Amino acid sequence: MKAKKIIFTIISVAIGLFFIASAILKIFTIKEFELYIYSYGIFNYTLCTLFARCLIAFEMCAGLCLALKWWYRLAWWLMQISLLGFTVFLIFAQLRGDANCHCMGDFVELNPLQSMIKNFVIMALLLLVRNQENWNFKFEKAIKPLVVIIVAAVPFFVAPPEVLYNKFYSSDSTINTPILEKALTDSTFYNCYPTIRPNYEYDSTTFVAEQKPMILQGRNVLMFAHAGCKFCREGAKRMSMFFRENRLDRNKCKVIIFGNYPPLSTYEFIKATEGFGFEYREINPIISLNIVDGQFPTFLLMQDDSLVRSFDLWGLEESTIMDFFETETDPIINN
Repeated sequence: MKAKKIIFTIISVAIGLFFIASAILKIFTIKEFELYIYSYGIFNYTLCTLFARCLIAFEMCAGLCLALKWWYRLAWWLMQISLLGFTVFLIFAQLRGDANCHCMGDFVELNPLQSMIKNFVIMALLLLVRNQENWNFKFEKAIKPLVVIIVAAVPFFVAPPEVLYNKFYSSDSTINTPILEKALTDSTFYNCYPTIRPNYEYDSTTFVAEQKPMILQGRNVLMFAHAGCKFCREGAKRMSMFFRENRLDRNKCKVIIFGNYPPLSTYEFIKATEGFGFEYREINPIISLNIVDGQFPTFLLMQDDSLVRSFDLWGLEESTIMDFFETETDPIINN
């Protein structure tokens, strides 16, 4: 009887630690997890950043309570219900053809079917340890809520949502408008690459740039990026999703790549960020550095050839892009 109790305790602790580990792995790849949630089009990007952290906080708290046998029955039911809900979601993910459901972050890739099997195994193990007793100790009424609150706050402090960071810390990028205005009209500054098709492979002979001036009519987004910068890739991928989910005209986004690099590095950047349909140009490195003061990525909202607003990756929000294209008569602000 004692051996059975020990085995059941080990199982419940192992499940709890597994939930905690799963949450921690998601924190390490929080950007990919946010984008995965956003790809379903249920919430806007700002809500997705908050929802992702709430899910992680839930996993950490539920895992902690199960492992330490705090409010054990409540934690047990929450885990079973959440696993059932995740499994229903995974059915849709499987039908959609997702290669990685991000249940364990990007360090341990599981497809939806593998994750469903994992969930069924955990649910079966939970049935074995349903009737465990709570761990009671002195001052538990004060200690347990405090610890749970601290644990729930971890994903919000370790990886703070960009919407909050932008609200309290971020400021617009400083743009050198005289150099920008000159760059927009001088074709010697730009090599423009052809618009590539998603299902067509290019090589060094077919992906060739040509020099032509930048002509902006109406409202456009300019993104200054470095092909090898992970934050630039994140920003470009997010921008691509914003345009796709909201059915915006992809010709209205111009991506300016910090040159001079082999053309195929730009091509790999486009494929990695799924930025098909955007206009890609390569700019002289010195000119690019002077325009954005060396900060990549930097996003410029343009009305014709006039700057409306500029911001960095922290300021890139779906609502900002949507409001910019939906509003017709914003005042022009030159930085």
